[in-house]
Amino acid sequence: MTVRSRLTDEVTTWLTGEFAGRMPAEAIKVVVRAAGRDLDGRVVPDEHGDLLYRVARARLVRMLSAPDEPHIPRSRR
Repeated sequence: MTVRSRLTDEVTTWLTGEFAGRMPAEAIKVVVRAAGRDLDGRVVPDEHGDLLYRVARARLVRMLSAPDEPHIPRSRR
């Protein structure tokens, strides 16, 4: 297991707990992975976990606040 995959798993676990009952765990996993792909190679490795959490959480909050049914954003790459 790489450091990145461990961070992705930790962020996914944390956000799954935070959004329990409001968002399916599989959707959270997809959002966290997409955010990780967007950040990969763009941020300092020491900051990757914190930024991954912030970006993924912001996307999940935006999905929940969407007036229509939430959709899972795709990676920008």
